Amino acid sequence: MIEKTKNILKKKHLLIIGKTEIERRNFVSELVQQLNLATFRLPSKMKIFDEYCNYIKKEQLYRLWYKGQKYSSNRILEFHYDWLSENNSLIIMEEFQSMEERWRIELLRIYVNEIDTCKKNDKRIHLIISQKEEDDLIEKLSKVIHLRENERRTQKQVVEQNIEIIDLSE
Repeated sequence: MIEKTKNILKKKHLLIIGKTEIERRNFVSELVQQLNLATFRLPSKMKIFDEYCNYIKKEQLYRLWYKGQKYSSNRILEFHYDWLSENNSLIIMEEFQSMEERWRIELLRIYVNEIDTCKKNDKRIHLIISQKEEDDLIEKLSKVIHLRENERRTQKQVVEQNIEIIDLSE
């Protein structure tokens, strides 16, 4: 299952569900050991968006456009979004169901948009999310995803083509 998941991760983000929290964590750890990517494992069970921002600041997962004395969280996030588009790294968000709903969906929308707009050989960000169950995440994300002009796919198709659900209970 690890080898198959590795191949899927080259093209899509992963949503790991099923079994227990410990089994999901162990599966992700085993997968990460076999990848040759810079890996950033965010704190498990983040509840509020500020925890995400604090991690981004701490690990400096952003690229500055200009030099200044201080940057607001909003500015850091803008820098972070640029960093996402230029890095071939792996971001891991475990037990992501704990994150406040509005920001959880917004962050995933950004990651899906990022991978959807990548060309075949471009650097791309890779994302692994783990949570207890799918919890209609694909459907919720489908409602907020932005389609490109002249896009022939539906919003749900865009999401499904960019996030693969790996159910460990199967």
